[in-house]
Amino acid sequence: MRVAIIGAGIIGVNAALALRAQGAEVTLYDREGVAAGASRGNAGIFADYAVLPEARPNMRRQVPWMLLDRNGPLSIRLRHLPKLFPWLKEFIREGQPERVERSTQGLSALMRHVRSDWDRVLRENDAEDLRVARGALHVYRTRRALHAALCDWQVMGEHGVAYTPVMGSALQALEPALSKDYQAGMLLPDLTHALDPLGLTERLAEKARARGCEFRQTEVSAISSTETGVCLHFPGAGTRQFDRAVVACGAHSNKLVRPLGLRVPLESERGYNVTLPEPGVTLNRPVCVPDRGYYMTPMSMGLRIGGRVELGGLQAQPRWTRAEVMLRHARSVLPGLEPKGAKPWMGHRPSLPDTLPAIGPVPGQERILLAFGHGHLGLTLAATTGRLLSEMIFGTTSETDASACLPSRFA
Repeated sequence: MRVAIIGAGIIGVNAALALRAQGAEVTLYDREGVAAGASRGNAGIFADYAVLPEARPNMRRQVPWMLLDRNGPLSIRLRHLPKLFPWLKEFIREGQPERVERSTQGLSALMRHVRSDWDRVLRENDAEDLRVARGALHVYRTRRALHAALCDWQVMGEHGVAYTPVMGSALQALEPALSKDYQAGMLLPDLTHALDPLGLTERLAEKARARGCEFRQTEVSAISSTETGVCLHFPGAGTRQFDRAVVACGAHSNKLVRPLGLRVPLESERGYNVTLPEPGVTLNRPVCVPDRGYYMTPMSMGLRIGGRVELGGLQAQPRWTRAEVMLRHARSVLPGLEPKGAKPWMGHRPSLPDTLPAIGPVPGQERILLAFGHGHLGLTLAATTGRLLSEMIFGTTSETDASACLPSRFA
């Protein structure tokens, strides 16, 4: 079985490892190389608690504020609005209660395998040192703010997420660097995080190479089905034949998918972060500030403060004020935070309106499979996605119900 994977981020690399383990001959293509996109600078959280979709019943009322507040947790660039409108319409529609429930069930079916799938990948590839299990903390200024979020936490609890409320002095004992203005929190005792997301992807890529996977830094301009397999087309009219192809190039994937006749509502959630090499404070675990939409994650290279969402497409230049505003707010959460040497970054998260990724064959062209649209959950779901693709390509029975993620939902 000869398989081409287009995209060498954390999804593509995990797919390569899973397919190679089943005996496939694997070639990965990426225009910029390993982990050149969102896999390079993410917040490092294995967020297996995230069973709730982003679209909610009140999203219609929030959209005007997204347009007005350029520095809010979720903002929309006005110039991009005409192109964004169809996606935004679908996103609002996904906020209907019955659709929220469907997406929640779909995400939960994936999340229950995240820990075991990553345990296996890290163990088999000598990468266990790049993940730590210290839990995580979501912090709120007041008990009332925590109480307002309890409904969501209860839903997560119904899907197997362990959490513990923490108040007052107990919160300060967990994280002494935290401002005393924060009086309530929710502890996720089982959460794990990556010490170096880029290093993790590179380590797995090295293992894939050592096992015989081929990496080519070149652009794939098109894919087409043939009578017996798949043909990849390259700039300059070159072609190469494979038995199967996987499209895993994140927010850029529609360039290859649209000519196949499938219209996937893919949008870039532009995410920002700042990494502080010498932050001047110590966090014992990742800390999330939900009302501002960012995580502060202790990593091997320093403290990474990242998150937020900007809907502005693939072409617009970064709006670095979003990173600056996030850093200023983080200094109010961690009063001793030292911003010297801050390194800002922006990446494109591939987002679909229902928060579920697209994993599986293109309808009517089953030799071409999709693996993108993971949004904030690319790192989280990478090992599970790789396993699912291997099971689909080799026709083996899966323990995971991934039917909600099939691309046929867009047909």
